Amino acid sequence: MKLYVIGAVAITAAVCSTVVNAQSLKDKEYFASEEKSLAEEAKYYVGKCEANVTVKFDWSSPPKSEDRSRNSASGYCKQSLEALGRICESSQTGKDAVKQKIKSWTCGFGKRSIALKDGAVDWKVDFNTPGNDADFAFEYLQNHL
Repeated sequence: MKLYVIGAVAITAAVCSTVVNAQSLKDKEYFASEEKSLAEEAKYYVGKCEANVTVKFDWSSPPKSEDRSRNSASGYCKQSLEALGRICESSQTGKDAVKQKIKSWTCGFGKRSIALKDGAVDWKVDFNTPGNDADFAFEYLQNHL
């Protein structure tokens, strides 16, 4: 587990070991690369909120290996984090709401959905269906923070 601290922002990029299937070297390298990219994106977007939010992947249903060359897992997660940054940039009230109500952010794969429960955002993205995920997540956060 790596901990990045930026001023008042602490971001944890944790490699989820929720994939119980044996992982090939190719899978391990892909997951590690995507975790590293996600950590960089998280520093930027969570930094706008000046909040302590743990951001991680849920690799329990990872994208198929043949799909990984076309799309980036961290890129899809980044879109949802863009929404978080927009909430914090929109007003001090938005920034305060994020600080109070969001403690963790998990990016997983499946039918597109977002839920906020007990301080945890669970973001799921359909890896093969392009869409404006940032707007989808932004609208959800505006209505649930």
